[in-house]
Amino acid sequence: MDLIIALVAAAVLAVCLRPLLMRHASIAYVAVVAVDLLFLSGALGNVLPDLQRELLPFLRKGLLPYALFALVMYLGVLPEASRVRRLLMPVRGQLSIVAALLAACHVGSYAPVYLGVALKGFGSAEATTVAALCLAAVVLCLLVVLSVTSFATVRRRMSGSVWRAVQKLAYPFFALATLHAIVLLLPASATRPNAALSVSLYVGLLLCYAILRIARWASNTYGNRAASGRSADGGQKQSCVLP
Repeated sequence: MDLIIALVAAAVLAVCLRPLLMRHASIAYVAVVAVDLLFLSGALGNVLPDLQRELLPFLRKGLLPYALFALVMYLGVLPEASRVRRLLMPVRGQLSIVAALLAACHVGSYAPVYLGVALKGFGSAEATTVAALCLAAVVLCLLVVLSVTSFATVRRRMSGSVWRAVQKLAYPFFALATLHAIVLLLPASATRPNAALSVSLYVGLLLCYAILRIARWASNTYGNRAASGRSADGGQKQSCVLP
């Protein structure tokens, strides 16, 4: 249920932030960093304990940033005429940076736990914990690369082909981030219905995205070939009637 709420909240947040991200994205980034610092330092809990308690599962567990990343990924496979795509595609890069900055709450909350496991050695750790830690390390590396290259100032310094190649890392990032969540939830899913539902939602999100991604690739590839063929035929027919 928390993941569903996070997905809805991510969509609402994206729409609300759109004007600010279009004109003054840096202000939004500073505000998100402030939220990170307040949350991780515990200052938010001291001032607004009720708000801290409500935000805890969405920030500490990384649900909200994951939902924003899912939205960013799905924007790339929605139909061109989709109203959602046309509305949010101009701020897709900015949304990914907001999601990455919010992910600091999750990373900062769990880094001490994983660091403790690593320092003690993996011999006594459960297999799911080791797998989640390995996945988290890869996901974090990909997140840093994708986030840095999403900034407009960095993007302008890169060639178009290199930037596009780097951004393709978003596919394994999204897949591995989803797998990381699934691995963490699998042990509890056998006895807790909510955990089983969350696993199903994560699997469904990833499979649905993969289907849409493949469909869009097929449409772009074979649709363009068909259009080129029709254009070539049309050009030949036109040349036949010229004097």
